Amino acid sequence: MMLAQSDRLTLRRLSKQDVASFRAYRGDPEVAKFQGWDAMDEAEAMGFLAHMQNVPLLSAGKWTQLGIALREGDTLVGDIGVHIAEDESEAELGITLARDVQRQSIGFEAVEMVCAWLFTQTKIARIVAITHADNKRALSLLARTPFQHTHDTHDVIDGVATPERWFERRRS
Repeated sequence: MMLAQSDRLTLRRLSKQDVASFRAYRGDPEVAKFQGWDAMDEAEAMGFLAHMQNVPLLSAGKWTQLGIALREGDTLVGDIGVHIAEDESEAELGITLARDVQRQSIGFEAVEMVCAWLFTQTKIARIVAITHADNKRALSLLARTPFQHTHDTHDVIDGVATPERWFERRRS
């Protein structure tokens, strides 16, 4: 199911047909370095993709992963996680891209697409993005978007103090 498109990309639901691409980029240690998930074996990935293919979109209090695919050939090159707050006032997003498509403005395009889609499909007032303070690629991406840096925190993730940078984008 296509949710949005640009000249190069399609934002869509993930599907079981994405398993090879999904496992390839999610299994890349360089891509996973600053992410909060572990690589999945084929059965786990198939289960996750099947669930995401059918989960209700934009449900309050839930995360949904959306696929980022090249429009030509419909090849999955990444995914964007979207979490709608319980009170539906805001959304949080996180993006994962295959290493071979990074630094080609695909992340920028995908973030712009998902933000436009979220603002038209929901009543949210703002979108939040949180990244590890050492994740230079994510920081570079967010610097090129209308997101504004709001503050820094130190969260404890898996027992490790983790410096995080918070960004937000408000509805126009």
